[in-house]
Amino acid sequence: MLNNQSLRSVPDSVSRCVERVLIPDHGKDISSLDRKDAEIKADITHALWKDNVLRVLGYREIDVRVKDGVVNFTGYITNSSSQSRIKNAIRSIPGIVEVRNHLILDDKLTLDIAAALGVLEGTYHCKFFTGVNYGVASIGGTVKDWKIRALAEKCASENPNTRGVINHIKVSGSEPRLRELPFLQPAIEEPIYFLDWVFGVVKKVVINPNNRRVIAMLVRGKFPEPPNEAKPRVEGDPPIQERFIVIPMETVRHLTRVSGFLNIKSRERNRYSAFDPGLFTIPPIEWTPPYPYCPSDVLFLVENHEKDI
Repeated sequence: MLNNQSLRSVPDSVSRCVERVLIPDHGKDISSLDRKDAEIKADITHALWKDNVLRVLGYREIDVRVKDGVVNFTGYITNSSSQSRIKNAIRSIPGIVEVRNHLILDDKLTLDIAAALGVLEGTYHCKFFTGVNYGVASIGGTVKDWKIRALAEKCASENPNTRGVINHIKVSGSEPRLRELPFLQPAIEEPIYFLDWVFGVVKKVVINPNNRRVIAMLVRGKFPEPPNEAKPRVEGDPPIQERFIVIPMETVRHLTRVSGFLNIKSRERNRYSAFDPGLFTIPPIEWTPPYPYCPSDVLFLVENHEKDI
């Protein structure tokens, strides 16, 4: 049984990505100790579900990992009250040695982003409105030009705990731009299906560092090479080799935690492109990727190639 002394928060500097490497997937448990950890995880998930408030507030947004009885929580919760409810929910679960808390509070992140935007408000004599939902920041208001709008978006994205920024800021005297795409985060190593049921596996995501949102995904699969498109395949042709393609997020119809579905067919080659390593770069070592991604999951577009996506 867990006691109060065992409950502690771990500083944000602890890398969730290191934990992801060190803590195995319990879908492949082979030892009795691993099975015990899997049972603890199942008990925790059930306990969070049983709490009426946590169930409504999205307990599934909390990632639970257990290794040798040590529980690691990552993800986002609404406020400190939710954090207390988590502690109370799991207090009587046997086998827990320690709880390491990496959870980010939406209300605190809202205040931090609002404080950062306050500097721009004083400089450009405008007012921004900020809200955060599971780490995704929405910013609104009215400014006098597009430069200020872009600065506000970048400012909100500079907080390493920001999962992504949805920009609703209006520019005085300008026609509204096209409606922003929904906030989407395809899962790494999960399948993505075209309308004709050809599929590939997500290997990396391409992120815009100015708003921390995924703009495309790098997918590996057995896709025919473009020169073969006009020539039907016949028996005896060599097998199709695996290759990488870049699929923009605007083609995504639906995402789940374990798969994704596109609104295009695999032969619509004008809607995606072959992967060209020269168009992409890896993020700077000091840059923190948005949850739930790790540095090895992310690519940036090389400057001046945004139009390619």
